[in-house]
Amino acid sequence: MEYIKGQTLDALIAASGGWLSQGKDQAKASRRAWPFVGEDGLMPVVSRPQPGRSPRLVYVRSFVDKNIWRIDTSGPGATASSPPVVSISSRRGELHQQLSPDGRRVAFCSDRAGDWEIWLADPDGPGAVQLTSMGAGSCSPRWSPDGQLIAFLAQLEGQWEIYVIPVAGGKPRNLTSHPALDAFPSFSRDGQWIYFNSNRTGEHRIWKIPASGGEAIQVTPNRGHVAFESPDGAYLYYNQTMDRPSPLWRLPTSSGVPVKVLEGVVLGNFVVREGGIYYIDRPSGETRLQYFDFATRRSTTVARNLGNVDIGFTASPDGRAILYARQDSAVDDLMLVENFR
Repeated sequence: MEYIKGQTLDALIAASGGWLSQGKDQAKASRRAWPFVGEDGLMPVVSRPQPGRSPRLVYVRSFVDKNIWRIDTSGPGATASSPPVVSISSRRGELHQQLSPDGRRVAFCSDRAGDWEIWLADPDGPGAVQLTSMGAGSCSPRWSPDGQLIAFLAQLEGQWEIYVIPVAGGKPRNLTSHPALDAFPSFSRDGQWIYFNSNRTGEHRIWKIPASGGEAIQVTPNRGHVAFESPDGAYLYYNQTMDRPSPLWRLPTSSGVPVKVLEGVVLGNFVVREGGIYYIDRPSGETRLQYFDFATRRSTTVARNLGNVDIGFTASPDGRAILYARQDSAVDDLMLVENFR
């Protein structure tokens, strides 16, 4: 067997920030069980029969290793006490992580068992258990304030919708049912609502729906992708796009006009705490962890050189531990199998 280097298949798409790569989903959907290909094989092609020569199989072997990394500080906004370290990892992908309200568990999505599903683990990786088994690209888990439920997105029959599942396990409950793309859920601080991103009006906006089910309501007048309420529930913070560094906006949850808070948030990677906002930016190609202080209205650098960051960002309730997702390696090889039978 020989191989020829190819280009990455795991490209970002503007509408979803990369994880909802529809072209790759279609390739997976049309995948057949070919000998020698395995679970990382895509787009197999067999050569036409030729006199005196056995058929050859050509396929793409696509493999991306994404892991969750940890940064520790002495307090909110303080300079990191040490370089980032791997927190949760496997030989597959881990991302979209969020710490539980008490900081004792992490919900994340992973394809370590084959399909993308929701998993739970201790903050440093031990005790990992699979929560969902939908085979539908389950991802973007978000905890309810009481730590009893997790909202997430999944694609059943080609449609991305918002679901809720008990942390103790059980059957997921579908909240949205619309031909548009619904993604990136998060609970309100009182647990009564679930915010999410939808393009049901033609452009991505932030919507909300009762956590118990019901009619969805548009929240933001301008573009929005990932949204979180402030700890006191007074404001909704949201970014505007996922395919490039984005401004972060603030909207009163009662009523009012959105106000731009800061610039340059990468891939929707931000988290709001009582005293400020942790976020990732990338000026001049350097990926940094920043902290925007509400009191001073200024940002300071907490850590530098975070690597090739991906979608996934969370912080402990006390602001001393920050978890972010990082792509550590990617392989897209063109494989050739001689004498294929």
